[in-house]
Amino acid sequence: MDRVDYRVLGQVRFGKDAGPVAGQRPRDVLALLLTRRPRPLAPDVILEAVWGKGAPGLDASVVHTVIARLRRTLGPSAIQRSDLGYHIPEHARVDADEFARLVTRAASLAPEHGAESLTLLRAALELWSGPESYAGVSDDLVTAERPRLHELRDAAIEQLAECLLATGSPAALAESLSLTQELALREPLREHAHELLVESLYRLGRQADALAAYDRLRRVLRRELGIDPQPSLVTLHARILAQEDLTPEGPRRATARPRTILPARPRTALIGRTSELAALSGLFDSGRALISVIGPGGVGKSRLLAEFAAGLDVDLTTYLELPASGATTAAEVAEGIARARGLSLGGEDPVPALAGALRSTALVILIDEAEWAPDAVAEVVNQLTRACPHVRVVLTSRIPLRLTGESLLSVAPLSTPPSTDAGDLARWPAVRLLIDRLADHAPDLVLSEDDIRRIAEIARRVDGLPLALEIVAGQAHSSSVPDLLAMVDLPLDLPAAEHDRAPRQRSLRDTLLWSVERLSPAARMVLGRLSVFAGTFELSAAVAVAGAHHGTAAGRGATDVPDVATVIRGLIREAHVQVERRDGQLRLRLLRTVQSLASELLEETGEVEEVRRRHREWFASRWRDRPLDDALIAEVATSYADHVAALANALEASDRSTCGDLAIALSRYWFFVETGSAGLRWVRAVLARDLVTPRQRAILRMMTVALRPQDHGPDQRAALDDLIAELADDPDWLGRLHILRSVGPYLHGDFARALACSRDAVAVARARAPHHLPEALGAYAVMLAALGRADEAASASAEAWTLIRDAPSATDLTQVVPKVGLALIDSGHARQALDVLRSALETVERKLPVTPPTLFTINAGWAALGCGESGQALHWFARSLDHVAAGGDLVVMGELLAGAGAALAGMRDPAAAEVLHTATAQLAAADAVLTPWQDAQVRHHAAAAKVTLGAPVHVLAPPLDLARVATLISSAATRLDGEAVRWSDAVARPSPAQSADDGPDQPFSRAERNMTTLDRPQDLAVLTEPSSASSIASEPRLPGST
Repeated sequence: MDRVDYRVLGQVRFGKDAGPVAGQRPRDVLALLLTRRPRPLAPDVILEAVWGKGAPGLDASVVHTVIARLRRTLGPSAIQRSDLGYHIPEHARVDADEFARLVTRAASLAPEHGAESLTLLRAALELWSGPESYAGVSDDLVTAERPRLHELRDAAIEQLAECLLATGSPAALAESLSLTQELALREPLREHAHELLVESLYRLGRQADALAAYDRLRRVLRRELGIDPQPSLVTLHARILAQEDLTPEGPRRATARPRTILPARPRTALIGRTSELAALSGLFDSGRALISVIGPGGVGKSRLLAEFAAGLDVDLTTYLELPASGATTAAEVAEGIARARGLSLGGEDPVPALAGALRSTALVILIDEAEWAPDAVAEVVNQLTRACPHVRVVLTSRIPLRLTGESLLSVAPLSTPPSTDAGDLARWPAVRLLIDRLADHAPDLVLSEDDIRRIAEIARRVDGLPLALEIVAGQAHSSSVPDLLAMVDLPLDLPAAEHDRAPRQRSLRDTLLWSVERLSPAARMVLGRLSVFAGTFELSAAVAVAGAHHGTAAGRGATDVPDVATVIRGLIREAHVQVERRDGQLRLRLLRTVQSLASELLEETGEVEEVRRRHREWFASRWRDRPLDDALIAEVATSYADHVAALANALEASDRSTCGDLAIALSRYWFFVETGSAGLRWVRAVLARDLVTPRQRAILRMMTVALRPQDHGPDQRAALDDLIAELADDPDWLGRLHILRSVGPYLHGDFARALACSRDAVAVARARAPHHLPEALGAYAVMLAALGRADEAASASAEAWTLIRDAPSATDLTQVVPKVGLALIDSGHARQALDVLRSALETVERKLPVTPPTLFTINAGWAALGCGESGQALHWFARSLDHVAAGGDLVVMGELLAGAGAALAGMRDPAAAEVLHTATAQLAAADAVLTPWQDAQVRHHAAAAKVTLGAPVHVLAPPLDLARVATLISSAATRLDGEAVRWSDAVARPSPAQSADDGPDQPFSRAERNMTTLDRPQDLAVLTEPSSASSIASEPRLPGST
């Protein structure tokens, strides 16, 4: 095949030196095929997407004509045809792919590899030939791809500037200044770019310019978004004022991403709620298990919860914003809590599974807006508070749950002065709040005594509701105080049904209507369109969904809104759209009261179906046909509610174009974060409908196996074998299929079959899917080690590690390192395994806002056990308990209990016998076995502690027995906390199954208990270069090859 080289980072071109593709239709058709590569597109699909409103009067011949013209111009190999349609060749080279690869590699490098990062980032940015990707292509066709590439480019510029600042030379600082000046000019609200610009100016000796740049940003943020600069910028500003030396002492290191997200703490002062906050804290301190903060919409319940949460231990707190989670049933509420906590729920009913997982856990669960699904929340909370003595729940709701033991804290509107009050009106909380917010929106506003009286009257008119006061204040940038009073004096023609509302609810709705009626028609239209978002969202997503799509047939009749981003910033200024900072990124959201009214606005326009289609397409196209990577996991985690809402709407609308893509992207996420029960329900719902392609159906059938908590025997394995032919033309998923095929046989002790399946995975990866090769080799190494072929296992592990060592992504680490670690453990190299697992775990926790897979901590426990460190091993196993105690996966729980029991035996803990016998029963119930190395460790530790291992006499009956052994393990681990002891058990000496280089038990320090990790190990002695010992892994044959 001819070498194919497509360029889209600028104008669309074919070949390095070729000119841009001429003609709108040819350019659009080629761009469409490139964004869907390598998926074939039928001619009628191309016709609908490219010709849009003109498609109904045409037939597929026009598509054939354009394709023929493209092939004459670009060459016959540029676009290929199959029975399913036209497609870009599978191995096509596209500059956007190379750009993403270089940037991802640079981002994965350790800070000390700054020189290599500089080289990679410069090479990546040189691929851009213009300021806009897919230049000249109709916007509708690149709605998601263009913003993705632009964001990746801007992040690469910031990363390059960071590397230059770390270098510190005058030339590097000047280059950083040039880069960040251009980026800050193009993206005036991009805070990190401005932070780097300010630092560059200051370190070049231009303090006044640095302070001026900071002040410009501060003013823009206040004017456009109503927020102050992020804390790191404020700190930088203070250091510049103090004329500190900003030269870094070493390479910059990324801070860890929080895995527990608490309510976003507002930037504004809390006014008038001191007594309520004290009352809430008093109820909590008195040990109440269930506290419900009750009040009408807009009264400030969520704000009070956020202030309360700020004083809690983040590691012992879980937060669920109910509407954003999309939960409406008890099962979905339980799964939402589990997902927020990083737990994997098994079994058919997630509610008792969650109760089982948290039975011995000390935890505070915060639930916001429980009125969204009060019966479902009540069912979950009732089970948790009854079954989990150390779990406490604090929630907000408009109505009580009416459960026994529920403590109620009523929150009323802020008090307002009576009309007869002629004293100090500003002392009243509602008046103080409005004055404070007016100062935010109109900092130059000077209030007279008459203005204060008018403000008091406004506060009375809106019944002191904080949200209503915030909305009124949002008008201050363009209205005087008399204008604001006149606004709330306007009569409204409310529908008859509205007169049944409580007076305070009518006050809030009246205020919202007043403020919306003042908006321009374009702003009202955009606000209505934004109501389709279920959770927080990025500005780029808002622009894509709220903008009109004239090019598509589905978009006929949509009204155009020029400069949607400007309109949205206006809505932010007027408090209709809120701004939140999450992990350093600005995200937008609608308060539920505003969203409810905005939904009505959308209904009135008749655009509901069209806007929901855009919403579905945005989230479907983000990850369409893309392999698993860090960005996918991070974004789906952040926008989970909208991905699920889009999938639900795709099912409701019978949308074939997005249903499969959304289900597959979510399945990748569900599998990665081990939330199989939720995933299975959705995947089965999709498979029950005829809305996916044959390829997508095969993938989703495979995912039903992957998401199930355990292997279900020969029938399940036969079902996986049947999918080989169906996925033969998709190397990405075929490689994943072969790895999955190896798991069942491995768990049941059929290591030879498991080896054969993993060998197939290596073959596919070497030939057609190199991104799968590290994981395939890791799986292959595990099977070799289980068969006692230690040298070959070490060699395969070494090759897998070598492929990812220099620039591992977080998803590489979670998919590859647990397998490499297990292979090293079973090969007798426990110390090296523990080093690798620790280092990888630290990197994953820093990069992704999700809890790492359970295999990390379980394998680390086995590695520590093999090192003779029983205490540390117990803590690793105890850390895994919550993630698997929810039931469902008998194999994983059996393995965990076996390791924990062996660790307890090593510590001579009397609970060891019960835990080990329970582990035996678990494994027997699952018809599963430990690996020979694990079995030898368990028997050695049990014998040393004089524990007899006999045949299991019972099968674990959850949740009671499971709760007991979980308590035994966690209690023993807790007893170790704060101690630094040297265990003097006989197991400290290397057993026959241990490697001779593994030392005796070491003192178990607080640092070890807190899982403090090493820097990334660049050289591990056991991980040698691949040798002839891995020849089996080097030359496998594809299925059916000769």
